[in-house]
Amino acid sequence: MNLYLDPLWVYLYFLYYFRILFFLIPQTIFTFGVLPNLFLAHLVFALSWVFIYLSPPPKDIAIPTNEIQLLLLISKEALLGFILGFFVRLLYILFVTLGELVNLHVGLAMANLMLPGEGIVGVFGNLFRVMGGLLFFALGGLEASFYGLKLSFDTVPVTTFDPFTLNYQIFTLTLVKIFSIALSMALPVIAVYLLVNLILALTNRLVPNVNIFFAGYPVYMMANFAIVALLAPALGWLGARIIEKYLTAFAEFVRSLPH
Repeated sequence: MNLYLDPLWVYLYFLYYFRILFFLIPQTIFTFGVLPNLFLAHLVFALSWVFIYLSPPPKDIAIPTNEIQLLLLISKEALLGFILGFFVRLLYILFVTLGELVNLHVGLAMANLMLPGEGIVGVFGNLFRVMGGLLFFALGGLEASFYGLKLSFDTVPVTTFDPFTLNYQIFTLTLVKIFSIALSMALPVIAVYLLVNLILALTNRLVPNVNIFFAGYPVYMMANFAIVALLAPALGWLGARIIEKYLTAFAEFVRSLPH
């Protein structure tokens, strides 16, 4: 029995492989340190095998004639995959930013966790990260992400991506928009923080012999904890709506890629 591998098929397979690999790396659950490297390699191997049949490449692709051309094409596929993966990761950054803003104003800015593959994250940053992740999976975010990846192979087939035609300004605008959304979601906690501090300052003026800030710190923390607990259902509902709109915007972004 003779085993024959078409060199063109092997070449195309590795182009698919690097786009998918760099799409997964920026995302939280697939990053290094969270999943074993061998498992990640096998996952990318299987996904590449699936996508090369779901979205077959064009018929008129030629094999590169030298190593430099091959490395250039691999770099382009890796860059496109990273751009798509980073676009999905921005949704995760939204919830972490929200948690860190709450963490700062609740009084737990010094309470941090060291998470594998994530680095140092605050207590509420980790809480909202988990909440956002659960909402992401519950709303079909993982399926929508892979659909966007499959759509990228249909919109921008392998070897056709030109990084110089992409409008990179959209990432800056998206980052600004995400920070503004996180800030607006954290505004109730910030308002309570300012209100409690104002009450403590007035009380300190009325009773100057008592260190009211030291005595009132537990009250200050409990008031912030209470407002976070009361707002948790509303924040969950709002987060779900944001995830749905963002995933729709992700599909539209993939369709608008230059090709």
